[in-house]
Amino acid sequence: DEERYLGRGLSVCSTCDGPLYRDKVVAVVGGGNSALQTAIEMSKIAREVHLVVRSTIRADESYLHAYTERKNIITHTNTVISALHGNSLLKAITIKDRDSGRETRIELDGVFAEIGWIPNTDFLEGFVDMNEQKEIKIDINCHTSVPGIYAAGDVTNIKTKQIITAAGEGAKAALEAYEYLVNG
Repeated sequence: DEERYLGRGLSVCSTCDGPLYRDKVVAVVGGGNSALQTAIEMSKIAREVHLVVRSTIRADESYLHAYTERKNIITHTNTVISALHGNSLLKAITIKDRDSGRETRIELDGVFAEIGWIPNTDFLEGFVDMNEQKEIKIDINCHTSVPGIYAAGDVTNIKTKQIITAAGEGAKAALEAYEYLVNG
């Protein structure tokens, strides 16, 4: 059912699609940093934001602080989406409490899927410094904690997870690596 509504009320990019939901009701699915970041962003645009969290919220303190200050975010913990409703456009979701099984229908205009990404960095564990989300820690020039090793893109601790940002960071890392090889 998800594919049916992709681009028709279901989105994976609040930066791209967020402005379409000004003064509307949306849901954000997820409980990590990306979900809270999206909920915070959307709370400044949308009239009401439903945060649907499968278990509990697991996010960095900075996101938690900003999230708790937003008054138009309604949080549903220990819930999953059990159904999507609409014709050509997504118009509602049904959420299900994982303990009681109780279902609730929420009329809305859009859903942002922010279930998070797990960076493929396990092979670097113990080699370069990483944060709690297993993202590679880099400085402004894409340097890791190991001289001569550079990283870029969504596997790093940069705030913005966008293709264009990853491409720019990749170019920057390549130039830094070239300079390291040429100049030592």
